Amino acid sequence: GASMVINVLSDNDNRSNADVRAAVGKNGGKMAEQGSVLFMYDRKGKVEVPAEVDEEALMEAAIENDVDDYEMEITEIEDSVVTTILVEPQDTNNMLESVKSMGFEEGLKMELCFVTKAPVEVEDEDFEKNMKVIDALEELDDVDSIEHNM
Repeated sequence: GASMVINVLSDNDNRSNADVRAAVGKNGGKMAEQGSVLFMYDRKGKVEVPAEVDEEALMEAAIENDVDDYEMEITEIEDSVVTTILVEPQDTNNMLESVKSMGFEEGLKMELCFVTKAPVEVEDEDFEKNMKVIDALEELDDVDSIEHNM
């Protein structure tokens, strides 16, 4: 089945834990123990650029900023283009500086995230159930982000 990593930022662990458990349980999900699915994910740094980035120019800028390895994906969303760059966590700031050195400043996003090692295919019905859980979790104030392997 599908798994999720729920990132929570809170000043009250008990309240957040209860809220997350309630949101998952009420929407047909099951909670595993804390950290029990993390082995299925890699921790990565993510830089999002609201434009199409030239891969050769990025490679040159990355080398100049001591970034050895990265993955790049260009996605078209409606009328806009987003370039997502994944790096090792310790290289995240250097990659951001690489992107800035190419002239991109506006709308840049940088964060650490969990990226699945093995995406899974789920039936449409299960996908809808899982999205219902994700939507409920995103409504909670303490939930910062949710990563999944669907």
